[in-house]
Amino acid sequence: MNPQKILIALITLILWHTFSVNVLAETILEKIERTGEINVGARKDAIPFGYVDEKKVWTGYSIDLINLIHQKLEQRFKKKIKLTLKEATLDNRFQLVQKETVDLVCEATTITQQRLEKVDFSVPFFRTGSQFLVKRKDAYTFDYNGTLAKIPIAFIPGTTTQEIIPQIYPFANWTIVKSRQEGIEKLKKGEVQAVVSDGILLVGEIVRQGNNPKDFALTPSQPITTELYGCMLPKNNPTWKELIDTVIVSSENRKLQQKWFNLKTSNFPYIIPNEL
Repeated sequence: MNPQKILIALITLILWHTFSVNVLAETILEKIERTGEINVGARKDAIPFGYVDEKKVWTGYSIDLINLIHQKLEQRFKKKIKLTLKEATLDNRFQLVQKETVDLVCEATTITQQRLEKVDFSVPFFRTGSQFLVKRKDAYTFDYNGTLAKIPIAFIPGTTTQEIIPQIYPFANWTIVKSRQEGIEKLKKGEVQAVVSDGILLVGEIVRQGNNPKDFALTPSQPITTELYGCMLPKNNPTWKELIDTVIVSSENRKLQQKWFNLKTSNFPYIIPNEL
């Protein structure tokens, strides 16, 4: 081969390798600044965090939080940043983050040590936990401080709730349901006296079914278990995590939480236990 062609090939290879190394070493924030775009995952079936409303609009508290993060990015870089929302599901959410198909996923994902081996998490943006949903008229007679012996209670198997709550109340009449929807339907029909699950997701399901939250009650007011929801992001991006954490603890985010969960004015009234 011509020596000049060999030299050109070697230079091309070196430049390609250098470019590849630089791209691999690029942080999420650097990539967003370079491309002018951020890709974020959210759910369409996790009301009130991410869902499609009756007007076919993708909305929810997490969507508002994502928009706030987007706003802070534009302020940081002093230019327009394109926001692209991608649907995350229970099955693909971790894969989306691990493969960096998205820069962030914000939805109802509980922070656990096992999950921290796959992805990084922001500071918690929401706290909930296992609570009993009962009809408002039964709230004062439903004695969660007792044994709940022989009381029919619906639960979803394969959940954190199922792992803990039946062990606390072994004498209850536990009834398996496939979803919160099925559990609430049984509650309305009187087939069970309570449904147990993450409190905020029970409230979301009530509203999704077109029911008035005031017709029901969550008890106890402080959840029995603790579920801390956080945004997921690719591992080893400390500056990106720092920005997300700063937005989550901001006064602007507190206002978003009031908008979505205020007991008197919101569609999803919920007491967020022990301020985060």
